[in-house]
Amino acid sequence: MAGTESRLRALINEHLDLGREPSLDGGFAESGVSSVDAVAFMRIVEREFDVSIPPEDCGKIATFGELVAHLDSKIG
Repeated sequence: MAGTESRLRALINEHLDLGREPSLDGGFAESGVSSVDAVAFMRIVEREFDVSIPPEDCGKIATFGELVAHLDSKIG
């Protein structure tokens, strides 16, 4: 999980303009990320981790921590 978490944090810092270190307890909306930017970011995550995250799974992922757990379940 530590590797996934650090890679995800790097992607968040690179692609989302949060203005602060991302909290894994927060989600896109709480962080001020628009739904359009959230969808674009999920596509970046899919490419980076070489996974597919279908829309029905995206709707179940409420926080960045849940995204880390979901990625870990897909890749390892």
